[in-house]
Amino acid sequence: LSPRTIRNYKYIRDNNLKTLMEIKVSNITQDTVQKIINEETLNYSPKTVRDFHGLIYAVLKTLRPEFTLNTVLPASKRPVLYVPSDEDIKKVLKTSKGTDLELPILLAAFGPMRRGEICALHTDDISGNTVHVTKNMVLNDCNEWTIKTPKTYSGDRYITYPSFVIEKLKIKSGKVTELNPDMLSCRFRRFLKRCNVSHFRFHDLRHYCASVMHALGVPDAYIMQRAGWGNDGVLKTVYRHVLDDRTSEMNSIA
Repeated sequence: LSPRTIRNYKYIRDNNLKTLMEIKVSNITQDTVQKIINEETLNYSPKTVRDFHGLIYAVLKTLRPEFTLNTVLPASKRPVLYVPSDEDIKKVLKTSKGTDLELPILLAAFGPMRRGEICALHTDDISGNTVHVTKNMVLNDCNEWTIKTPKTYSGDRYITYPSFVIEKLKIKSGKVTELNPDMLSCRFRRFLKRCNVSHFRFHDLRHYCASVMHALGVPDAYIMQRAGWGNDGVLKTVYRHVLDDRTSEMNSIA
């Protein structure tokens, strides 16, 4: 298991599912699990409840492999993604020049690389205009930042960047940034206020990159490979957001 998964499991064990923690594993029934999941659904999002159930499933699969869970889980909610506008990105790029956020922003908006991948990136991973994404920085169960391999096969990938991004990278030697993912998000949030841009997450720069590639007619398979997505779920949500924006625009014209 990845350090982040272990950290999440320990957090759930210590802070959630209190009723279940008092029951011996051998005494847990399907009804017990269903009742507890129903209770947690009242206070947490469907995704969080599914994470809770993931821990229960993992424990029972290990200690009671003959016991099959058939829990009814809360229906997933349609994710709300924000895709920054071209004007947002122009302001961000202009204002970030010469700062410690410039390279991370370029790598996310024109890659698109994730926060942890950017924070783990080393100049040895760059050859010509191509970045080989082989590492990710995550928080482990001891609350320490650690470098690990990508979580999925699709995460290990090659990304060819525009020359203007590579030129900025050439002045670096060693780690591309000294920031960790939390520092990156925190500084980016304050940075947006300084450049008078409405708040959006650093991660949303990836959605911007995907939407631009889609608008340029880049095949979905290539966009997924470049972003490190194993399926097209997020990609379709990005498309849906862009389509909703266009629908509102057309409705206002009509």
